[in-house]
Amino acid sequence: AAVYDSGGTVVERARLEHELQEARAAVAGAEAQRAERGAAGAALRERLAALSAARDAAATRLAALDTDAERARAARDAALGELEALRGRRGELEKSAQSAREHAEQMEHEATRARGEREQLTARVLELESLVREAELRERELSGSLESARIRFAEIEAELNLLAQTFAQHPATEQEQNDVLQRYESYADDPAAEVPKMREDLGRLANVNLNAEADLEALTERERFLKEQMADLHAAREKLLAVIAEIESSAQETFNKTFEAVQASFAETFARLFPGGVARMWQTDPEHLSETGIEIAIAPPGKKMMSLQALSGGERAMVSVALIFAILKVKPSPFYLFDEIDAALDEANVGRFSDLVKEFARESQLLIVTHNKRTMELADRIYGVTMREPGISTIVSARLEAADVA
Repeated sequence: AAVYDSGGTVVERARLEHELQEARAAVAGAEAQRAERGAAGAALRERLAALSAARDAAATRLAALDTDAERARAARDAALGELEALRGRRGELEKSAQSAREHAEQMEHEATRARGEREQLTARVLELESLVREAELRERELSGSLESARIRFAEIEAELNLLAQTFAQHPATEQEQNDVLQRYESYADDPAAEVPKMREDLGRLANVNLNAEADLEALTERERFLKEQMADLHAAREKLLAVIAEIESSAQETFNKTFEAVQASFAETFARLFPGGVARMWQTDPEHLSETGIEIAIAPPGKKMMSLQALSGGERAMVSVALIFAILKVKPSPFYLFDEIDAALDEANVGRFSDLVKEFARESQLLIVTHNKRTMELADRIYGVTMREPGISTIVSARLEAADVA
């Protein structure tokens, strides 16, 4: 018969259960480690895939950079070539400029020398004219003296010849000698001593310019011609001054009418851009168009009247917009180009500015260069510049149409 030791069996069973539990715990730990290692492997696989993708992207980017570097080198080479050409061109231009400056200096010297020569010639002409007048006067005096001397000499010579013939044939009696002495009794000088003097004066007068009368006639004709020219110049000057006065009068009247219209339009436009504001514009000297100035005074809503210098940047921008649109209302055009006219405006002012743009767009075409989104919303078509690829600009356009709202 078999004998069982119940106490030993219990102990063995307990030991086996304990070993079973330890085995189960070891299996669970192994399962946990396997799960952790599986998760780590999955993470590593994901990391490997990400690294592979990054590597591919880096390779693509490197290829793009190589392409960009090649383009940059080509652009740099082209720029260097153009720079060298520009440097050569600059040298040529500098030489040309130097030559032009030297030529200008030479011409200035020539002009200065010519002005000096003209002044000298003018002075010489005046001097010669004075000498001519003096010579004419002296000639007239000498001509008169010569004629008197000739007449007197002829009379004396005739009397001497007559006396010589008479004395040769019939010696003079005492009575005849007394008659001659009485005839020349009132003559202060000695007639016999005056004859050589008259012959000497006649010899000197023999060198008188025989062309003096012709020269005098030519100078007289020249003087008459210059006087006629001067009279024509004075008449033309008077006519020109009259025309200028008429043009100034007409321009003054036209300007005043246009200014009054712009003044009224400016006050109205400013009140629309600044609700409750007041604007004034006037001429400082309305009677003299060439000397008048234009002053502007502004009273923004809730503020006193002040000059443009006292306004803020945005307020001055709005005043400029008001003045521009006021002028365009008075003198409209079928086409307008505005360049960054709304750059200094805030959102509220852009809204009022947009209302004016819409009003003008009904009658004219407007082209506006702007970066403001609200202004862009007014456009029927937008043109812009984009850079889809580095270093390559592309013009894009878009037509805007109102969306149908169901």
